[in-house]
Amino acid sequence: MGRLKLHSGIKAIEEEPEDCETTSSNKAALACMINSEIGAVLAVMRRNVRWGSRYVSGDDQLEHSLIQSLKALRKQIFSWQHPWHTINPAVYLQPFLDVVRSNETGAPITGVALSSVHKILTLDVLDLDTVNVEDAMHLVVDAVTSCRFEVIDPVSEEVVLMKILQVLLACMKSKASVVLSNQHVCTIVNTCFRVVHQAGTKGELLQRIARQTMYELVRCIFAHLQDVNDIEGSLVKGTSSIKQEVCNNLSVSSFLCTWVQLSSFLCSY
Repeated sequence: MGRLKLHSGIKAIEEEPEDCETTSSNKAALACMINSEIGAVLAVMRRNVRWGSRYVSGDDQLEHSLIQSLKALRKQIFSWQHPWHTINPAVYLQPFLDVVRSNETGAPITGVALSSVHKILTLDVLDLDTVNVEDAMHLVVDAVTSCRFEVIDPVSEEVVLMKILQVLLACMKSKASVVLSNQHVCTIVNTCFRVVHQAGTKGELLQRIARQTMYELVRCIFAHLQDVNDIEGSLVKGTSSIKQEVCNNLSVSSFLCTWVQLSSFLCSY
């Protein structure tokens, strides 16, 4: 039997490179995500009795500075033309962190702002290729560990404490966690450990989450042991470098010894 010949008169359609389309779609997705988080924070502010009067839609100059910064960010995010990793993370993190730091905001508003920061961290927006990533990670840790909010009721307070634990754990699990200094890691652990103590007088759910967060922090910290340089390997460096290396390793060693005690304490519960 004869074979049917297929004429190739129609040329194959050449596929265009998808790198540009993928990059632009990722930028749009991230911008939309941050825009939705801004809307969530502004919505809870607008519904709040205390903040409703400060939310003046007619005149931006009369609005509170926290609201102004969030609205300003919403106007900027869709106009950025550069790749996302070239944008300073402090620009889109600072408005949320200001809400977290403010002692004028109640627990519901602070909780939503913490959720926004947690979402940005878990989406791996920050990585080692991001500009000023070290400053951004330190900014997040400093703001969350110094979180201030007005306690309205015990339930909302527990929610905020749980979200603080989530954000700090996300910092340690982030790809950019390697840029955190020893001091910031210790600050994260101390803050979580204080929540564990504070949770003793709270609900059982917060107690369980706090302990589990501590266990996860232990795993993350020990997983990063391979990133700690050997002191002997630094002997080829200058004197100042040796001193700095020794101090860093002593800090990590002291920290790990403290963790052995903390782990024993947690297991005794």
